[in-house]
Amino acid sequence: MIRAGLHRASALLMFAALLAAAWVYPASKPVLGAALVLYLALLWRYPAAWLLLVPALLPVFDIAPWTGWFFLEELDLLLLATCTVGYWRYADAPPGARLPAGLKICLALLAACFAIAAWRGMQPLAPLDANAFSNYVSPYNSPRVLKGFAWGLLLLPLLRHSAGPQLENLTRLFVPGMLLGLAGACLAVGWERAVFPGLFNFASDYRPTAPFSAMHTGGAALDAYLAMAFPFVALWLIGVHDARRLVPGLLLLLLGCYAGLTTFSRDIYLAYACSGAVIALLAGARHVRDGSLTLARLLGGLLLLALLVWALAQVFGSGGYRGLAAALGLLGVAFALGGARPVLQRRDLAVALAAGLLLACSGLYLLLQGGDAATGKGAYAAYLLAGGVAGAGILLLLFGPQRKQSLGLCLALAGFPALALSAALVSVHWGGGKAWQDAALLALIAGALAAARLLPPERRPWHLERSTLILGFFGAIVCATLIPVAGSYYAGSRFATVGGDLDVRLRHWGEALEMMDSDSGTQLLGMGLGRYPEVYLWKNLHGEMPGTFRYEEENGNNRFLRLGTPQYSIGYGEVLRMLQRVDVQNGRDYRLSFDVRRKDGKVGMAIGICERWLLYRQNCSYVQSRLKPQERAWQHVDATLRPQLGHGGLLAAPTQLEIFSDGGSAWLDVDNISLRDAADGRELIRNGSFSAANDYWFFSSDRNHFPWHVKNFAVNTVFEMGWLGAMATAALLLVAGGQMAARGLMGELLATICLAALAGCMMVGLFDSIFDVPRLTTLFFLLLGAGSLRPAAAPHRGKRRRRRSASQEEEPLMA
Repeated sequence: MIRAGLHRASALLMFAALLAAAWVYPASKPVLGAALVLYLALLWRYPAAWLLLVPALLPVFDIAPWTGWFFLEELDLLLLATCTVGYWRYADAPPGARLPAGLKICLALLAACFAIAAWRGMQPLAPLDANAFSNYVSPYNSPRVLKGFAWGLLLLPLLRHSAGPQLENLTRLFVPGMLLGLAGACLAVGWERAVFPGLFNFASDYRPTAPFSAMHTGGAALDAYLAMAFPFVALWLIGVHDARRLVPGLLLLLLGCYAGLTTFSRDIYLAYACSGAVIALLAGARHVRDGSLTLARLLGGLLLLALLVWALAQVFGSGGYRGLAAALGLLGVAFALGGARPVLQRRDLAVALAAGLLLACSGLYLLLQGGDAATGKGAYAAYLLAGGVAGAGILLLLFGPQRKQSLGLCLALAGFPALALSAALVSVHWGGGKAWQDAALLALIAGALAAARLLPPERRPWHLERSTLILGFFGAIVCATLIPVAGSYYAGSRFATVGGDLDVRLRHWGEALEMMDSDSGTQLLGMGLGRYPEVYLWKNLHGEMPGTFRYEEENGNNRFLRLGTPQYSIGYGEVLRMLQRVDVQNGRDYRLSFDVRRKDGKVGMAIGICERWLLYRQNCSYVQSRLKPQERAWQHVDATLRPQLGHGGLLAAPTQLEIFSDGGSAWLDVDNISLRDAADGRELIRNGSFSAANDYWFFSSDRNHFPWHVKNFAVNTVFEMGWLGAMATAALLLVAGGQMAARGLMGELLATICLAALAGCMMVGLFDSIFDVPRLTTLFFLLLGAGSLRPAAAPHRGKRRRRRSASQEEEPLMA
């Protein structure tokens, strides 16, 4: 009864907080109210639905660039509503799952460290003015960072209740929620790249930020999220028995590979490799232990995979995208032939030879019709013809009736030689004579793969069945995305600077620790959560001054924006920009007016309209107006802007008004910004007088991100929470990781995937902070809880077959 009363009291407190937050949040009150009522009603009817909705919305429900609010976010409203209903509905119900005792102790210790660091970070308390919740240098940045961990703790009891008696809701709801969130983030990356550098432009240095507004000062929010979400594709695909899951799973695999690789972040490459290694090692170790997989076969498979990746990279280097696509198709047919089960009869061999001869004659005709046999486009037609015949045969092998499978094998054998030759000619058509050698080598490897069917069935390294088909698609998708991106100029330049960049990071980590106060209390307990931007501003070791902004007031009622001009030793590109999204049209006239004041006549101002998602701008149109030479007096400026934008339609880039100051070493004041359509006088700027502080205004720092982030998870933990917090974090990770690894070895697939996700996140944490983005912290502890949960009680013997745990249901998937 006492626990139920506490839960209901907590629910009432969170409901009151939800009402207050919704009241002050800068959004349409009717729309926001209706959305919250619908969500509350849904959870009241289906309390476990949050397991699907929260992971699905967490990466994409981020509209800070529109609202300007990043201390109180829309995700906070969602989680307040979730906890309100959850704590009330589950007040009288015992939890259906439990957390290990050791993990609870570690969480309690870490919670104490977070609380102490949050209190230290808020000291001394600052007034609750316009700057309290609009800037990372505010002392109230500390509770902003704390809320990510707090949400993780508050959701853990709901996770225990919602998971189900045998954790069935984790695989039924939580896993699809993670996949939906991943799909949303990946589609956002694809759209951003299509709008700005181009979907397949891998030579540009454009790096997407997708839906994560926290990347307005750099960081690795997108990388960390992809590292945590992408392993769940494996959970969806491994052992899939429902064909309806296969196509969306493979499509999501393609999207996840594309999104991760086109960030051009070396840490996400490392994270993907680490996650894959964790899954492979745990699954492989279990199969080696039970005798279904030998160590020699496992090592042989890895060597073969490395050989194929190398050969495909060579083909791509000489034959381009078309050569790579043709080579992948050839290897797919060879893979299918090598594992095909039907036995070829003599009459079938005659059919295969006749079909192959006919196909060769047809291909030769197409080559001659297309021009020169070596370089004509008839090579593509010949490839399509041979591929169509071989593909039809493989479809019969996979899905045809047993009596037709021998015919399918004939067709695949007939098409294979012509496919190998035409694949080589496709590469030669694009890359010239230099592509012959690489194409011939790949054809030899494909022939060796196809020849594996000559071995006795019991000695073949693989068999053509659903699991190997999925594995083949998996490899093809990874190669089709990895090789072009890794072979691009920009990716090469990124890896060429690894040594120099590592030296810069090492110096940065050392400087971050040097900026800590030297007293024993600070070394033990840290500088405080969220304090790094403020400490860097005043104590950095380079004598630099990052760009700053504040909201000031004069005459008792006039609020304005004050921009501090940045001073960096590494030159241009480090300005801090104030942004607001505006809806303008290409080539149309707009009247821009504003008031400006500067302390130093050397301080300059730029204001204009650019296409931009978050960081990188293009097609900018700036006001060509010189400020008067007087200082410390307000000047009113009127100008006409005619934006020159790119293409429109679905791929139209968002447009933003941007303001920044440069030159000199003093401040610049801005007020009363107005942007009106010259034709109808419609006002496009909201809160142009800054009377509502940061409402609808968002800022970004394009290039130098060291003033905002400690670029290492461990160093950031020591800086904020001291060595005590670092040890508590390490203990939690070791305890949780060890338990998940042990359960993964026992065949619990969800524990394996959660461990892979957390390991990948820590790989990103080698080169970036993670917990300074609250939604990532929340997701991290959700995954830690989901991977650590255990059924509250074992099922009775009589019901064991009918009520298996989620992990036991997944066990056959590993076979």
